[in-house]
Amino acid sequence: MVETAKANGLEPWAYLNHLFEQLPAAKTPEAVAALLPHTLNMDDLNQQPSIR
Repeated sequence: MVETAKANGLEPWAYLNHLFEQLPAAKTPEAVAALLPHTLNMDDLNQQPSIR
């Protein structure tokens, strides 16, 4: 996961934090796919999650 994040231009620590925060809420295959490194950029990782 770390090397894949690096290969996609993501900072690994930021990606893993984002992944572990968002993965429990991903209930569909599409939601999980949206968390893959090639679908994200650093701006996505730097956004603060909305509180629901």
